[in-house]
Amino acid sequence: MIEYGFHKGTAVAIDVERGEIAAVSHYGQSVTSGRVPIFCVKLRKKTGESYTLSSEIFRFVRFADNVASYTCEELDVDVIFQPQAKRLVCRANVKNKTPDLLEWIELMSFSVPKKLKDEQDGVGEIIYPYNEGCRVTNMAYRESMPFCYAEPDYPSKNSYSIFPNMVFAQFIAYMVGGFGIYLGMHDEERTTKHIDFCYQNDGIKIFMRAFCDVTYGQDYEMPFDCVLSFFEGGWHQAADIYYGWFQSHLPSGLTKIKDNATLPAWYHQSPLIVAYPLRGKRDTDISENGLYPYENAIPYLEEISKATDSKVMALLMHWEGTAPWAPPYSWPPYGGERQFNQFADKLHEKDMLLGLYCSGFGWTQQSHTNVEYHCEDAFERLHIAASLCADTSGEIKSTICTAQRDGYDFCPACEQTKAIFKEEFEKICSSKIDYVQALDQNHGGGPYFCYSDGHNHVPAPGKWQQIETNKLLKNIDKKGVIFGCESAAAEPFLAQLQFSDKRFELNYYVGTPIPVYEYLYHEYVNNFMGNQICAMLEKSENNFTYRLAYSFTSGDMLTVVLNGDGDLQHAWCDYVQPKDKHLDKSVVLSFIKTLNDWQRKGGYEFLHYGKMLPPILVHCGVEKFLLEDNKTYLQTDSVVTTAFQCGNRRAQFVVNYNLHDVEVTFDKPQTVYVDSDLKTSIQTEKLTLSPLTVVMIDLKE
Repeated sequence: MIEYGFHKGTAVAIDVERGEIAAVSHYGQSVTSGRVPIFCVKLRKKTGESYTLSSEIFRFVRFADNVASYTCEELDVDVIFQPQAKRLVCRANVKNKTPDLLEWIELMSFSVPKKLKDEQDGVGEIIYPYNEGCRVTNMAYRESMPFCYAEPDYPSKNSYSIFPNMVFAQFIAYMVGGFGIYLGMHDEERTTKHIDFCYQNDGIKIFMRAFCDVTYGQDYEMPFDCVLSFFEGGWHQAADIYYGWFQSHLPSGLTKIKDNATLPAWYHQSPLIVAYPLRGKRDTDISENGLYPYENAIPYLEEISKATDSKVMALLMHWEGTAPWAPPYSWPPYGGERQFNQFADKLHEKDMLLGLYCSGFGWTQQSHTNVEYHCEDAFERLHIAASLCADTSGEIKSTICTAQRDGYDFCPACEQTKAIFKEEFEKICSSKIDYVQALDQNHGGGPYFCYSDGHNHVPAPGKWQQIETNKLLKNIDKKGVIFGCESAAAEPFLAQLQFSDKRFELNYYVGTPIPVYEYLYHEYVNNFMGNQICAMLEKSENNFTYRLAYSFTSGDMLTVVLNGDGDLQHAWCDYVQPKDKHLDKSVVLSFIKTLNDWQRKGGYEFLHYGKMLPPILVHCGVEKFLLEDNKTYLQTDSVVTTAFQCGNRRAQFVVNYNLHDVEVTFDKPQTVYVDSDLKTSIQTEKLTLSPLTVVMIDLKE
């Protein structure tokens, strides 16, 4: 047994002879629960079968100079430990003695108690960089939901806990009693990783796996640090560890918004996104809904723009002339280019914007929304199968959008893929649009798993996925049109996908959303609230105002979802709700006007350019929202608050999203601005916020 000691009473005990992480302790108290292998390696045969070898079954060879060496019939593994003041840094080198492929390596996982703090007798919480950031406090709830733990495999699901995809950053953390354990892989090449947690034995294993990006029979030497670090505080302090590394290792081409001359003027004007379908009432419907012809929406857009005193962007769904969500062929638009461009001209004459939802790196064989649309002939004529994501045997399958279409997933490493998407997106960008959410279904911008040995990549997932996707996106002549994806762009794609449908509400399937994404990246990219599909909260008025407040305090631009009657919905696909469940338009639009006044005026520099900071404590009451499982309640503070720094100035925003007054108190008197023009301030440690209002605290040193 060896023990590495760190600052403030933290120690890591490693049973090198048994190949296990024995414990992480803090002032003599074990924070972890049970033992976990130091490493696991997954191998894949050319026939497709895979198997996993963990350090516990290896024969221990030696421990010398902080290197633990292990051997078995298939592999030799060296684990190199580098103890530093506040962290334990590790790398692993693997000698492959088989003809098989090293698919991934898991290193320095740890196990924590099986119940989290919102379960009976539970403790602790997990900070999870999933879909813009999530606090997980109930493991049983997570496992009962659609986004429960799953081992990623082919064909991919769009909910897998994969970086860069639904997972945006390369770390995960556990916190209990003000102490935290941070596990990160500080990988500048940003190879594919599985970052997750699951029940194992009598605990919850928290782990990271890096896909090795090697081919059959090759060895692997880890080219980056796996970091086990320790912190005191909350999720902000965990994110600070990763932020420190990220700032020194920015993705290629990424610059801060204030220095980015390529962004269009509207990006800096806080437009309100008005999402709606040209046809249909939900994903699988294309019946008439009153919003076609295109001009039918203009009176509603004008009303919304006037009521909110905001520039608006009409963001269209079901606009494709082929079939909705039927990539790669979307153009020409429904009704023809002439009608579409006339609509764009009218919007621009009224100082409005036009955006389009697209549907990612997919091939549609047969549309289910428009059964007359199919591509079997083109599939054979263009030999499309050769460019699709495949398993080890070359078989092609897909699980993506099967309700809308039968089809497959393109592999971005293939030149045909790049050529098709360049041609198709350049058609769209040559029209008169301002924005395209190009990669719906590719959450975070990431492509899906491919094991083909006939493509321009190793026959397994790896760093090639982000490299080839970036090549594909850079090769498109966007003609000034800004691109985005479903969920905010994962780290490797930040420079290419700068305005995305954030989808934070999907985290209600896992835990509680927290703005980890904005804490790390807000200086570099702003996103929008998104169409809020799968919002999960009960259909109450302050449900939607809460989500508006959450987006506003994250520095995101706001979104409403419009239907053919001019009503506002809680979320996309909510047409099924009776009319009396629709939002009160006057309430929503008035609140958006208040929020956008702050975004454009007194809060502009912070909310648009600022670096998010840990906020000061704001004491208030709590609110409860029933989730759609009709048994679980989300409990959240009666206000939403975040803090930002821009230059030498710091400010914190406090939003009452309720339809009733809320009293807040601070630990000491603060200078509080109560109007967006920053003309009126008060010095106070107690304040009553009127319904649907915002105040800004001037955070002085």
